[in-house]
Amino acid sequence: MIEIRTYSDEDREEVIRLVLHCQNDGTRPSVSVDDQPELRRIPEKYMDGGGNFWVAKDNGKTAGSIGLMKFGDGTAVLKKFFVYEPYRGAPCHLGRQLYGTLLDYARTHGVKQLILDTPKNTDRAHKFYERAGFTKIERADVPVVYDFPYEDSDFFRLEI
Repeated sequence: MIEIRTYSDEDREEVIRLVLHCQNDGTRPSVSVDDQPELRRIPEKYMDGGGNFWVAKDNGKTAGSIGLMKFGDGTAVLKKFFVYEPYRGAPCHLGRQLYGTLLDYARTHGVKQLILDTPKNTDRAHKFYERAGFTKIERADVPVVYDFPYEDSDFFRLEI
């Protein structure tokens, strides 16, 4: 049974493995944990600022993750949204479940707009975000400054 719960420090290594596995799938330049130091500081980077980070567990093993990094003025950034391949699509639809958890939290915690970045060549992710109501924006229109690992990224916004 899959359980979605708030991140704890015991999840760190499995979350790092998941993120690097999904990012370094051969479709884009490789990145390391050093390129995204917030992976080692999830409580400080996500939770302490009013956001959150969730981990999906299947019988105790990490199956997916999603994070919400909250900024002022009702803006938040969706980050580290990754799901291992067997949990994508039917029958699990784990991505939808994780995204629903994040969206519910955002709505009840004053978020008015969500921003995200994703590498240009991740068509499956782009389709997911567009179906969820996100629209593509120019990098210059991103209203907050935050770190992301790929220079060649597309940016999306969702008004909540």
